[in-house]
Amino acid sequence: MTCFMCKGDMKDGFTTYMEDLGNCIVIIKNVPCKKCSQCGEVSYSGTVVKQIERIIDNLKNSLTEVAIVNYSAKVA
Repeated sequence: MTCFMCKGDMKDGFTTYMEDLGNCIVIIKNVPCKKCSQCGEVSYSGTVVKQIERIIDNLKNSLTEVAIVNYSAKVA
């Protein structure tokens, strides 16, 4: 697979995903991804995106300002 930004090689890896929901910042660690070895661009599979959405939906109404979760613990 080649990077759509720079055409570099995309390699399997892990990244940290962050999203600001307004009332809460969600940080998901160790998210599986494809990462460009040249520019660092990240892309996710459809399955991973669904899991990220599920994790965020579960945390939307939390009473905390910052939520940090481990992807593999939430998927298992």
